[in-house]
Parts: sequence; C-alpha cells; structure tokens
Amino acid sequence: MGDTPVAKPSPIPTWKFPHRGFVITCVLAGIVVLIVVGATAAWPTGPKVDQATGVQWVTVARADDLQADQPVHVFEQKLWLVKLDSGDVIALSHVSTRVTSLGGCTVPWRPDFVFADVKGWFRDPCSGTTYDLNGFKVFGPAPRGLDQYEVQVKGGEVAVRVGPGVAPIQNAPVEAKPYRPLH
Repeated sequence: MGDTPVAKPSPIPTWKFPHRGFVITCVLAGIVVLIVVGATAAWPTGPKVDQATGVQWVTVARADDLQADQPVHVFEQKLWLVKLDSGDVIALSHVSTRVTSLGGCTVPWRPDFVFADVKGWFRDPCSGTTYDLNGFKVFGPAPRGLDQYEVQVKGGEVAVRVGPGVAPIQNAPVEAKPYRPLH
C-alpha cells in the first residue's frame, strides 16, 4: 500500500489586530471628544445666556397695559405681574412654595375657579394650594404664599429684579386674609 496523498491545509489568515498603541490613542481621543461635548453642553454661550449672567432689572410690561385684578404671566421670567386696585404692581413667582421631589409646580391663574364664593384664584394643580391676587396662601398644604420679586415702575415701564442669585422676597405670611373680601 502506498502513501495516501493528503491535501495541504489552507494557510491560517495572518490578519492582526492593530497595534496596541493605535487602539489606546483611539480610546483616548474618544474620551477627549466626550469631555469636550459635555463641557460645551454644561456651559452654553450666546447672547441670551450672556444677558442673564447677572442680577438685573428687566422691563417686562408697560404699566398702562396692566388691568387691575388681571394677572399677566411673564413666562420668560417665571413670574406673574399683578396690578392691584391700589395701582401698585407686584411680581409673584409662578412656582409653588410646596416643595416636592420634582420641585415646585407652575401655578396658573384660574380666572373661572370659584373658591369661597369668589371667582379667580392662583391654584397649584399639583397640591391644590390656593393663593389670592397678593399671592397669599388661603388654602392648601404649601408652607406659605407665593414668593415675590422687587418691582420698579419708572416712566410707565414695569421692571422686575431678576437673575441668578436673586432671592425672592419671602414676606408672604403662612396664612393671610385674601386680597378680596370673601363675600
């Protein structure tokens, strides 16, 4: 018996993974890109951001355009402007003072909401806390009334002091008689 011919096996591919240095360089470059993208998102720039970097007085309305007992929502500044019967203008935070795990809820003006036989109140949709036109708490679990901001009326323009670090005036008592009589 003779030798049985055996086929030669195919050569094993000799493709090699790129050099370790190249892989490390790619990984480090990817990390740098992620850091740069994260930093860019964390510190935005632009004219709107640059204007809001400090405490400032922002003109939000003309005094003549405000009607007594008709709150105006200034969403950009997160506040309500209220012209009282006396002619005074107050600025109320639109954020409820009831602290939740998600922060305070935005409190809308409810012109058709009737409470204690009076129509028109600020009412927190999250907790049911009810506030009068002065922002005083008249019902609900919030610890106090709505926070207020400083207001100036000069030359017919209404300006509110806003910006990072501006603390609202927290002078609303825990419970207060409402602005309008309940009868």
